[in-house]
Amino acid sequence: MKKYSFLFSLVIVALAAVGCSKWTETERLTYDNQDVQKLVYLIEAQKESDLNPHMREYYKKLREEYRTKPRVKGFGWFGNWTGKGDNAQNYLRCLPDSVDFVSLWGTRGKLSEEQKIDLKFFQEVKGGKALLCWIVQDLGGPLTPVGKDRIQYWKNEKGGGNFNEGVKAYANAIADTIEKYNLDGFDIDFEPGYGHSGDLADVSYIGDIAGDNPMQVFIETLSARLRPKGRMLVMDGEPYYLSKETSKLVDHYIYQAYWERSTNSVKWKIQQGDLDDWERKTIITVEFEQTWRTGGVSGYRSVRNELNSMEGTQILDYATFDLPSGKRIGGVGSYHMEYDYANTPEYKWLRKALYYGNQKYPGNYQ
Repeated sequence: MKKYSFLFSLVIVALAAVGCSKWTETERLTYDNQDVQKLVYLIEAQKESDLNPHMREYYKKLREEYRTKPRVKGFGWFGNWTGKGDNAQNYLRCLPDSVDFVSLWGTRGKLSEEQKIDLKFFQEVKGGKALLCWIVQDLGGPLTPVGKDRIQYWKNEKGGGNFNEGVKAYANAIADTIEKYNLDGFDIDFEPGYGHSGDLADVSYIGDIAGDNPMQVFIETLSARLRPKGRMLVMDGEPYYLSKETSKLVDHYIYQAYWERSTNSVKWKIQQGDLDDWERKTIITVEFEQTWRTGGVSGYRSVRNELNSMEGTQILDYATFDLPSGKRIGGVGSYHMEYDYANTPEYKWLRKALYYGNQKYPGNYQ
């Protein structure tokens, strides 16, 4: 467990030129067998050199040691992002240090200057990654130019009358946007069984994404553009529709296990399909738009009996989830993760979950 200890070590900051009254208070995080106190000045910091030497050294270790170790990853869909103002809830750089990557919920590109600065700090100083994300249902989606008929534009103008050529053009437009704004990849929100089927989300059975299925073409095109350059491609919602071969083109399978009420029901959900390296590539998530105060749904039952007597059973169970092979789950996260900021301490549940998954209940992360 030594390799994680620096994340929770004492960081003392005597002076900082970047403080503001709302973000210069001591953030005190205390868990079992820990006494942790860390002063953080982030809201007004725009680059690493704005931090004092203690903080620069801390973040260097975060990037070089913590980020490179096998572990339960921290994830979330991050909404209401502005990168400006005095509310730390709206900043990527004020997320917990243990968050590895986020999907930007509601962002379509066209970043403001404040967002660009915030993104760069999150990436370069904290070592985090930020992905574009939206529901992929129909050809063109939110990138269809205003006033254009999407089929006419993507299939006929861009695809020469061939639907799958139009799909390639759409995927390339997404990759172009990611490259333009220096984002870290794309999260395909794929939910045909949850009311979001369409001409690009058209599947009939588990493992159906193969061959000339439009989603197969979409994934192949995005993977070829993003992953060779170190960017990520993930699928959330219903990744079990991927064929085994296609799943090799995806970095993570993210399940919206929002309303499951037990370890076994979640286990059933994530074992559907035949996916490559599914244990360590799987991330399970809770819903925080409604349940941010309690760390998930009430009445959840974990196979770890000691978790059933405390608040936050759902997210703590997800973070300590051991699969039939004995491997620990790949990651844990939340929808509208920014709502967790209003708890005490800030981001209480995601912090505690990652502490449980990586320290209190160490597992097989290989």
